[in-house]
Amino acid sequence: MNELVFEVTQEADGGFVAECLSENIFTQAHNWEELRQNVKKAVSAF
Repeated sequence: MNELVFEVTQEADGGFVAECLSENIFTQAHNWEELRQNVKKAVSAF
């Protein structure tokens, strides 16, 4: 099983950004739960 590591940062407006450190996967969201769902969707699409 491969492991993808994401760096998560909180933006000045309160939103979150997640960027994969090893692949070209990037997503953002307004809150933590939305970010988790967006990361799952982005990974499954990858």
